[in-house]
Amino acid sequence: MIRKISKVISVFMLIGCLGFTVPVWGAEQVVTKPGSITYEMQDIQVQYAAEFTAYPQAMVGKPSVSKSVYDAVYSDSAKPLQVLYGVVKLTMPTGYSFTEEFISVTDGVNIARGLSNGGGSIYNLNKQVRGQNTEFVTGKKLTDKSVVKDYSDGWKTIRLTRKWDDYGNPMDFAISFKWDLVGSVDPFFQKLTETSYVIDLSTLRHKGANQAVQR
Repeated sequence: MIRKISKVISVFMLIGCLGFTVPVWGAEQVVTKPGSITYEMQDIQVQYAAEFTAYPQAMVGKPSVSKSVYDAVYSDSAKPLQVLYGVVKLTMPTGYSFTEEFISVTDGVNIARGLSNGGGSIYNLNKQVRGQNTEFVTGKKLTDKSVVKDYSDGWKTIRLTRKWDDYGNPMDFAISFKWDLVGSVDPFFQKLTETSYVIDLSTLRHKGANQAVQR
């Protein structure tokens, strides 16, 4: 199990394209593509990773992409998603280190990735933290050891909702998607925004500290 996840992480890091928020202290550089910015990282380490399957539950919107596009590029039926979630430690050239959460979703052919851009805690009736919402943005990407921000394909977000019981055990996970429809046609992500997904916790496999699932 651990070897499987380690292999997934290795491939994930090699193909790059994680997205995240980075504090900047003199590391900003303008790259050749107009509107893009890059930040150099000294080191990147995966601290925790979990993989699970999300199943489509219901349609939540009407297609705004033409039927011909769906037929040619993506089937009408929403497919189960394999989700890779985790925590990555980033070290800047100044030596300052911090962590961000990352996510990757794929239907086996198409893929979307992002890294945390905000979120908040979920409380029970006694005002105790029993869950966490995290928003990921696909327009911030990791290539090699550089962070590239590029929103030319619009503001695409992946929201992971995690709830756990009084003992810290995972209880209810869900995932949802939003897009402002700016940028090039993306039938895969558009289909994601039109479907609600529930994560099957029986498929959860992880490597690292359990509390990372709850942060």
